[in-house]
Amino acid sequence: MMLNVPLLTQRGLRLFTGRKTFKELCDRQWTVHPNEKAVAPPAIYLDGALERVTGAQPETTLAYEIQQVFGGPKEHIATTAYLLRDVHLVNGYLYKASMKLPLTIAKESLFQSAKPERVSQAALACTLTSNRYFGHWITDGLTMNLAAAQLAPAVTTAHSETAHQIDYRRLFNVHATMMTTAYFNQLIILEDFGQNAYKRDRYNRMRSHLRQAFPTATKPGVMLLRGTSGVQRVLLNELDVANFLHKQGFTILDPQALSVSEIVQQTLGAKVVVGVEGSQLIHGLFTLVDRGTILTLQPPYRFNSVFKDYTDCLELNYAFVVGREVEGGFEIDLNDLEKTLDKLSLTLA
Repeated sequence: MMLNVPLLTQRGLRLFTGRKTFKELCDRQWTVHPNEKAVAPPAIYLDGALERVTGAQPETTLAYEIQQVFGGPKEHIATTAYLLRDVHLVNGYLYKASMKLPLTIAKESLFQSAKPERVSQAALACTLTSNRYFGHWITDGLTMNLAAAQLAPAVTTAHSETAHQIDYRRLFNVHATMMTTAYFNQLIILEDFGQNAYKRDRYNRMRSHLRQAFPTATKPGVMLLRGTSGVQRVLLNELDVANFLHKQGFTILDPQALSVSEIVQQTLGAKVVVGVEGSQLIHGLFTLVDRGTILTLQPPYRFNSVFKDYTDCLELNYAFVVGREVEGGFEIDLNDLEKTLDKLSLTLA
C-alpha cells in the first residue's frame, strides 16, 4: 500500500495557486472539429403537456429542458483536444499539479494499492458521466473512444463492465485499455460533448455496424421496458402501456432479460421506440429506421430531453408524453399516448 502522492500534491498546491483545470494546465490544444450552428426542430407533443411538468433531473435545469423542446437556433461546440504532460491516474481521478479531474463518484483514497504503470502517450476515452450512466457510456463514452483512438492509444478508468457493455464494444468494434493507476508522459483529453457533424459521423458508423451485423426488417414500433432499474422513476402502469402498444402492433422487450444481440435483432428497423425516459432507450437509438422516432414517457417531476440532442443530431424525430405523478411514481394516460402516436402519423401494421 502506497500513499497517494498525486492527491497530496494537488491539495497542497491548490492552497497557493488555486485549483486549476486541465484546460489551464494543458501544453497544447487544437480543434478536432469546429463549432457549428444549426436549427433544431421542435419536439412532438400534445398541447398542454408542458403544463404538467414540475421539475427536471438534478444535473440540469427545467428552463434548459423546456427550451430544448421548442427547438430553434442552436450552436454545437467544437470538439477540442488538450495535451497534458506528467498526468497521474489514481483510482478514477486524474491529477496534475493543482488539477483534479474526477472520473468516478467514488471518494478519493489517501492510498494507492499498486505502483503506477508508466505510459508514454494515451488519449482518455471516458468521462465522469459516461462512467456513471449506461446511456451516456454509449453516446458519450464509445463515441469519445472512437475519437481518442485516432489520436493515441485509448484508455479508460478500470471498472467492471456489464454483459451489455461487453457486447456493444464487440459489435461496434470499440476497444480501450482499462487502467487503475498510471503515470502518463502525455495524455490527451477531449472536450467532445457537442452534437456536431463529427459526432454524427461516429453515431452513423455505430448504426452501420449494427445494420451490417444483423438483417433489417421494418417494424411498426418497439417498447423497451424500464421496470425499476437504474435511477428510479417508476411507471406504475407500465404493463398497461405495454398491453396497449402490443395491440397496436408494437414489440415489447425487457432489455434486462435479453442479450444485446437479441435486443438489436428485435429493434432493428423500428419506426418508433417507446419507453420511460432513461438509459434503456439507448438500445433503440442506433436501430431506428432513418427518420424514425424516439417517444419518451416522462415523469412530470424529472423531465429530461437529453435524447432530443441525439435525435436532432441523427435527423430522427423526438416525441414525449408527460405523465401524472402518483404515490410511488407516475402514470401515463393511455389516451394521451394514443393521441401522440396519431401525431406521429405512424403506419402500424
